[in-house]
Amino acid sequence: FTTLLYTIKFELSMAESRTRGRGRGASRGNVFGQKRPIESYDYDEFSGIDGFSKKRKIMDDVYRFLVRADLVKSIIGRGGEHIKLIKDEAKEQSIDTKVSIYAQGANGVSLMEGAQDRVMSVQTTIEGLELALQHLVPSIQIHRGGRGGRRGVRGGSSTQKLELRLIVPSHCCSGIIGKGGSLIKKMKEETKSYIQVYTLPLPLSEEYCVRIQNFEQSDLIRTAVRVFDSIADIKGRSPIIMYDPIYFEHGEYGDTGSYIDTEWYQEALRSGVAQPTPYKALRGMKGG
Repeated sequence: FTTLLYTIKFELSMAESRTRGRGRGASRGNVFGQKRPIESYDYDEFSGIDGFSKKRKIMDDVYRFLVRADLVKSIIGRGGEHIKLIKDEAKEQSIDTKVSIYAQGANGVSLMEGAQDRVMSVQTTIEGLELALQHLVPSIQIHRGGRGGRRGVRGGSSTQKLELRLIVPSHCCSGIIGKGGSLIKKMKEETKSYIQVYTLPLPLSEEYCVRIQNFEQSDLIRTAVRVFDSIADIKGRSPIIMYDPIYFEHGEYGDTGSYIDTEWYQEALRSGVAQPTPYKALRGMKGG
C-alpha cells in the first residue's frame, strides 16, 4: 500500500508536538520546509519508477483528486487543523471521513524531485464527500499569486471560476461522457459547470483527470459529487495502475491535466503550437 504523507496523528498532544526538534535541512525538492519526522518532503531517495506497476482496485469509498504540491500546507492547515475539522464535522453526522495526501509512490519511495502534482484521497461516503469538499475547495484554488487561499470563497460565489481536478480510472471515462457525449452534456446543463475529461491518461498510469470549473462553490461540489456518483457502480470493477506523480518535461506525455504543464498546454493550444487530441483520433490509433 502507498505510504501516506498525512495520516494526521491527533493523539499527539500539543506539548509533545512542541518538543519535536527541527529536522535536518530539506532537500531541493522540499518546497514546504516541514518538520520531520511526521512530514517528509525529501526526494533524494528517489530510485526511479520502472519495475513497479502493480495494479490495484480503487475502493468504493475512496475519491481521488489532483492537487498542486505547493498547496499542501494550505489544504491540511496548521497542525492539521483543517483535516481535523473535516473529520470532526463528519463525525457529528456519524460519518467516518479521512483525508490523505500522498508523499510517496506505490513503491514506498519518496516522490521525484520537481513533481508538482499530489494525489489527495477522501475516504468517506458520498454525503461525507460533499461535506469535506466544502472545506477543501477554498484551499485547493490557484490564484494569481500561484498559491491556494481560503478567503472569499466558502459558501459564496467567486470572481474567478473555482476548480477541482478529479482522478478516475480509465474504464470510467465512458461512464462520465456517455454515448455521443450525452451524459456529460446533461451534467453540464444541469450544473452549469465546465467539465473536461482529458483524453490522455496521467503519466505512466491508467487514471484520467476530470477538470471541472464553476463560479459557485456549491455547484462545483455538486458537479464533483455527480461525476463520482455516475461511476460508483464501475469504479472498483477493474484493477488499474494508479498515478504516482513524477517530474517530466512539458508536453512529454501530452495534455493529461497534470499541473506540470497545464499552463504550458493552454498557451500552446492558443498559439497553435500544440493540437488537442480528440477521442476519435485515439480510437483510430488503437484500432490501427
